[in-house]
Amino acid sequence: MKSKVSIAVFSVALLVLILGTFLIPAVEATIEAFSVTFEPKTMDLYDPDELITVTIKFKPAHGEDQRVVEIDTTTVLLEGSVSPIPGSNITGTKPFEYRCDFDGYVVRDVLWMKIYHDGMPPNPQGNYVVHLTITGNLYDTTPFSGTGIIQVRPSHHSSPPPPPP
Repeated sequence: MKSKVSIAVFSVALLVLILGTFLIPAVEATIEAFSVTFEPKTMDLYDPDELITVTIKFKPAHGEDQRVVEIDTTTVLLEGSVSPIPGSNITGTKPFEYRCDFDGYVVRDVLWMKIYHDGMPPNPQGNYVVHLTITGNLYDTTPFSGTGIIQVRPSHHSSPPPPPP
């Protein structure tokens, strides 16, 4: 009797394990950007440029080739909250890259929060080097991310700029 119970328990456990393998969705790895650059490379919080252009370059990996240019532009976010300006999205295949524009005043607000709210110290040259992350998904829902830097030069004003509205 004891062996029949053991066989039944083992059989149920094996069945749950096999079914669980098929029911658990496959998790795809995030595609990491090869490089993320911002233009302009330096920003003044008191007088931001109207547009900040971000260029994300991807390294083609095995089997990914053209997939990285299939970015769902509606999912692209700067620091998890700022969307690019609609219609500013450009993709290229040589090298595999994605380019979009962000409103400079909104990017300024993000930089202000990172510098003054988080208490970031300036580097020895007096500039603030701020890391900004871009995230999004491909049309097949594979996530991508990349981090670049933008420098904030110190202003001639003695106090920090006012907080964003």
